[in-house]
Amino acid sequence: MAVKQPLALIHAGLGRAANWRPFLNEIDRPVSPLLIELPGHGLAEKYDTSRDFADQAVELAIEEMPSDPVPLIGHSFGAVLALRIAVERPYRVSSLVLVEPPFFAAVKGRWAYEKIERDLAGFTKKMASAEHANAAKEFHAIWGDGTPWNELSGEARAYMVDRIPLIPPGNTLLFDDRPGLLREGRLEELEMPVTFVDGGDSHPVISEIISTIGDRIPDAEWVTVPGAGHMLPITHPARLVEAIGDRLFVEPAQLN
Repeated sequence: MAVKQPLALIHAGLGRAANWRPFLNEIDRPVSPLLIELPGHGLAEKYDTSRDFADQAVELAIEEMPSDPVPLIGHSFGAVLALRIAVERPYRVSSLVLVEPPFFAAVKGRWAYEKIERDLAGFTKKMASAEHANAAKEFHAIWGDGTPWNELSGEARAYMVDRIPLIPPGNTLLFDDRPGLLREGRLEELEMPVTFVDGGDSHPVISEIISTIGDRIPDAEWVTVPGAGHMLPITHPARLVEAIGDRLFVEPAQLN
């Protein structure tokens, strides 16, 4: 019997671990998925509002990951969280795949940052007035899978509305880079293979982010999936597997 390869996965904000099933079904080798859920999502423990959201998320992820290095793949907020784990605990990560990382702090002061701020203004306004249903609808319009809000199932809409208050607490990582991942030298020290994947039809800020931080990582590659948007692990799982190629599962000898 073939030995199953451990694989750690972190989903997007407002998502859940089950979102990785379409992607996992396309992998043509035996894997043992370690499905990491963000605080307050899926079956994970509730978000402790006395703590930084990303700090608690990292803690939950590290508890799920083995002590030996494993391939790690993250999507959206999960991608930026995965990057943080790789920077702070590189001995836990053998390879890294970052799908659509919204690490806005990397492009602060540039046109792409100003554009995403404008495009998120409606969401920000709705959150400020506690209009959670409308805020979730605004958020989905930018970062969803392209399905119109009214065509989503009632369960899917309710799940997002219930968790939309968990989006702003992640801004200390995405917009502010509180852990200092962008400080000089930190990204440059990453030694594992890092693969960025974005959708050709996603928000333009994503490609600007990937270009900016990818240039600082020694062994980085970037693949764009044409016709895909932000939710490409769900909408284009086979293309995501193809884009990753052999860079996710790296044999120990290849790391030397």
